[in-house]
Amino acid sequence: MPENSAPNTKHGGEWTIAWRLVVVAAAAINVAMLLAALFVAQIRGLDAWIFYRDPSAAAGVGFYTGWISSLGASLWIGSGAATLFAGLLTRRWDCTFLGGLTLLLGLDDLLLIHEDVLPIVGIPEIVPMIAYAGAGLFWFFRLRRKTFDGTIIFVAAGFLLAMSASIDQLGELFPTPGSAAAIAEDVVKELGIFLWAAGAVGYAAMVTRLGRPWVDPAGPNSTD
Repeated sequence: MPENSAPNTKHGGEWTIAWRLVVVAAAAINVAMLLAALFVAQIRGLDAWIFYRDPSAAAGVGFYTGWISSLGASLWIGSGAATLFAGLLTRRWDCTFLGGLTLLLGLDDLLLIHEDVLPIVGIPEIVPMIAYAGAGLFWFFRLRRKTFDGTIIFVAAGFLLAMSASIDQLGELFPTPGSAAAIAEDVVKELGIFLWAAGAVGYAAMVTRLGRPWVDPAGPNSTD
């Protein structure tokens, strides 16, 4: 009897197609990024190579420049991706929304979208900040599962992030000498990010229940 190989099975064939799509998608995304870099470099009079360089190397500063800020953005992106995956896996809109919002916040923080990118096209920094706050409040009051026992984590994270944004706005209105205000803003922001990331991962863990579809303990179909 010939040995059955994975590619010849139904599921093996599905995985082969899936991996081919991954390769095609990865190549397409990289080509799109290259074309975008060439386009922006052309209209801004830049060398496209600058988009691929490490920021500290391009700026000629120490390799440690921005370490803590990059760590915070990485936490947001990592926890957002995990939460988004958990939401899609369990088909829970509340978890999917939280994951997408967290991932977007991380990308914004990493790429300086609301600080530097959007103002170029005439969108003030305050506009996306209000949109993020509105999305966070919408999730908290309308989508969040009341059975989640880590609610206080999101309350604290939201408070700290709002405080950081307030310090930033006040610093622009009333500039202060030295770096004390900037450090205070970043320290408060990083603590808020850490708490938000922990809350997002905890929420994803609650939803997935170690891989099982999520069941509301307070629901009529709960077996707990």
